[in-house]
Amino acid sequence: MNPITYLAMGDSLTEGVGADGADTHFVAQHFNHLKCSPRCRLVNIGISGLTSGELLDLVQTPAIRKLIPRVSHITITTGGCDFIEWFETGASLAGLRGTMRKVRDRADRILQTVRELNPEAPIQLLGFYVPLPAYELGFLFASRALHSMNVQYAKMCGKYRIQMVNPFDSFLHRKDYFADEVHPNQNGYNVLAGLFQESAIGAAAKRQTKEPGENTKSVTS
Repeated sequence: MNPITYLAMGDSLTEGVGADGADTHFVAQHFNHLKCSPRCRLVNIGISGLTSGELLDLVQTPAIRKLIPRVSHITITTGGCDFIEWFETGASLAGLRGTMRKVRDRADRILQTVRELNPEAPIQLLGFYVPLPAYELGFLFASRALHSMNVQYAKMCGKYRIQMVNPFDSFLHRKDYFADEVHPNQNGYNVLAGLFQESAIGAAAKRQTKEPGENTKSVTS
């Protein structure tokens, strides 16, 4: 097998904030699952606090646009910091609607850009789980909003042939998965790694069972 190059892009979840160590967060675990030889390479561009707008700017930079076509696997985490900003600035209903709209539009542009730059690589996007502040704000209010975002993320992923990894149910009511109000602890990262691996295995199985000569679905702009 050819050595893989795995590009992980995103916020503090990609960086691994809350994990026990640099080699135990979900990106490191997923890389260990994917790699087939010592020549395999991990490029982790995880930046704590990175919003969806900042990630969109990042994927438009010449260096990242040059890198994306050269990798074999991609994972993306984005949107969570936008909702943290909403929470920290008053958590109004109007602000929530605006945040949802901005995250949706920016995520769509991120996925479109990445897929256009690399038409063949398996790409995985992490959806949303309910963070611990939701239990103080009102669980139903927050959970409905984030569930709605997961539905929108799933639609985007279908449009661009991207796998959505949905952690919503796995983290529901699991305070033991959190290192703080937002970030997973090691148990939480183990769960995320398992979800990414299950998604990758399922997608690989689908590719292998495709009929010979079947046309690949084109990317919708």
